[in-house]
Amino acid sequence: MNRLQRIVWLALCALFATSVQAQGSAGTTVDIPDARTLNVQRKVEELFQRGDFDRAYFIYRNELAPVGDKYAQYMVGFMHMAGMGVQEDPVTASAWYRLAAERGTPQFVEVRNMLMSDMNEQERQRSDQLFLEIRRQHGDLAILLAAIRRGLRDMGSTTGSRLSTSSRPLTVIELQSSAQTRGSVNYYQRVEKKLARDLTMLSEIGGFPEFETDPARVDIREIEQLVNDRLDTIQD
Repeated sequence: MNRLQRIVWLALCALFATSVQAQGSAGTTVDIPDARTLNVQRKVEELFQRGDFDRAYFIYRNELAPVGDKYAQYMVGFMHMAGMGVQEDPVTASAWYRLAAERGTPQFVEVRNMLMSDMNEQERQRSDQLFLEIRRQHGDLAILLAAIRRGLRDMGSTTGSRLSTSSRPLTVIELQSSAQTRGSVNYYQRVEKKLARDLTMLSEIGGFPEFETDPARVDIREIEQLVNDRLDTIQD
């Protein structure tokens, strides 16, 4: 068994050691997976197990990886590594392994390190470029930044600036539930609570000790600058 075959074997072992359920139980970067996401995870696992690699790759790459599903991001790398449903490309695989390993999952880190150590300088540079590109789209910090932007937009668009204390009901249509009538104050509190949680998580993950996590005082331009600077830096 040559070195590349050993890396593929190690990567396969990591799949057995880290299940979809284990990844999902920790939640994606922004939220605990909703019912739809859990259904998609189950569906893609079934597709992969029965050898429908083209469809499985499409779902891992385009539906689950963009929402911060680390198992799915790892699977995209694995399928590039093994040439399953996509062209075999160890360098592209390494970029996805690096993204999947950004939370420090031991199995993912081990496979990433083993693959990176086998690369020459040209391959390493290409891996760096690809990694930066996908991390700017699907990395934890990028996903949290997008969620914070949405939260601030929701807080502003719902009332113009802040939600008023008027008792006039507000109808909110959510993806996972039927339309419900909620009091405007309750809806504001729910949006604000999630925004505060996302800001705190971004501060912790990004290592921003002076970061403002109060939704009433946050400066989105400062957040964007901090996040973009970090996303342009190779740290693994």
